[in-house]
Amino acid sequence: MTGVVDDTRTIEDSNEDWFRSIFKAESPPSCTTQIHRVPMILKEHMDHDKYYVPKVVSLGPYHYGKPNLEPVERFKPLYTNKLVKGNQDSIRNLYHSLAKMVHTLRGYYEDDIDHLSDDEFTRMMLLDACFILYIIAHMFSNNETDTLSLKSHQIMFVQQDMFLLENQIPYRVLTEVMKFVPDETWDLKIKQFIDDNILAGERHKRRSKANSPNSHLDNKIPTTINHLLELLQTRLTKEKSLGRLPNDRYTFRNVNELIEVGIHFKPSRNRSLARIKFSKHGFFANLELPPITVDDSTKPMLLNLVAYEMCSDDTNASWVTSYICLLDSLIDHSEDVKVLRKAGILDNRLGSDEQVAQLFNEIGTDLVPNSFAYSDARFDIQKHYESKRNTWISQLKHEYIKTPWAFVALLVGLLGLFLSSVQTYFSVWGIQSHCDSFCLYLKKHHRP
Repeated sequence: MTGVVDDTRTIEDSNEDWFRSIFKAESPPSCTTQIHRVPMILKEHMDHDKYYVPKVVSLGPYHYGKPNLEPVERFKPLYTNKLVKGNQDSIRNLYHSLAKMVHTLRGYYEDDIDHLSDDEFTRMMLLDACFILYIIAHMFSNNETDTLSLKSHQIMFVQQDMFLLENQIPYRVLTEVMKFVPDETWDLKIKQFIDDNILAGERHKRRSKANSPNSHLDNKIPTTINHLLELLQTRLTKEKSLGRLPNDRYTFRNVNELIEVGIHFKPSRNRSLARIKFSKHGFFANLELPPITVDDSTKPMLLNLVAYEMCSDDTNASWVTSYICLLDSLIDHSEDVKVLRKAGILDNRLGSDEQVAQLFNEIGTDLVPNSFAYSDARFDIQKHYESKRNTWISQLKHEYIKTPWAFVALLVGLLGLFLSSVQTYFSVWGIQSHCDSFCLYLKKHHRP
């Protein structure tokens, strides 16, 4: 009996300690990590090595030293020498400058990089930053043919590898290198490189605008940027469109269903994935969507942007994720892609429209968008979609004006109906006129 009492007291004491621990609980310490590993939830659903692991070049510590990346690793000293134009003092001074901030730079990463000494880490940062800036300044901005023996397929994969979440270096390392390789157009070149990757259809317009006399006014890159992938996400989502409290009931399903109720698709001018625009024009309406290029690099780039947004401290950062979810909701089949392609919203460089449809359906699986993203436009779309008048007008258009002969037949029918009505009108009013004349005649000649 004593043993039972002791056990009861032990449980009560344990519970009291647990109750007190609840009231003493504190928020977890803030994380200084700015360059994260890909979240496990994404690795479980997607082929990790195919979409999140670099194919030809390692940037930063997470994939440093992998044997399959060694061929391009050998080019880094060569590109560094070319970037500083053989100035040995610049290399020495740059190394010492980075060494002074090595502990801050290491803090950008998760805790699994302890195998690198401070000296190894500093060397890696220096070579990686010079490699990135040489690639941007001499292979993409100027379209130079001297690639220093780097093969064309390697250059293509280098560009993809530069936008992997686990393959980033702190942007402040790039800015430090720029001090030793002065060029007042560095920010402009980097922004052009960023924009050309997913908005390739607009590259010529952007470059012509960038080369205008006033282009330097908007060239500065924010000092808060932590790495290139974050800069890409920021450039893609410049203008936000948070709306009203979202409606939980959206019954429209895809592009062709919206076409059926008179909604036409157009490319937006602002080019921000965080903004779409819906506007009514009588019975019909326009839905403006930001255009993007879809090619072999699109899927890994979008997936890594999603991974970045999942790791971001900003709770409203999931704009790329929200846009992917929007396209996934609008695209069910290749016919939906065809409409968006013809409208200039999707620049399909991937292959068939079916492949593009499959791409967005796969990426969109299990993603959770920002609940307030595009909510105003979605509400207006739903309201237009539910309108019986708009449905009737669109069905009339679809059934009777879908071919030139059907349109002619409709016109003939309407003309016949009009003439028939006119004939009936004059027939009825003609008889009435004769009756009135006869009555007047009788009144005039009647004698009591």
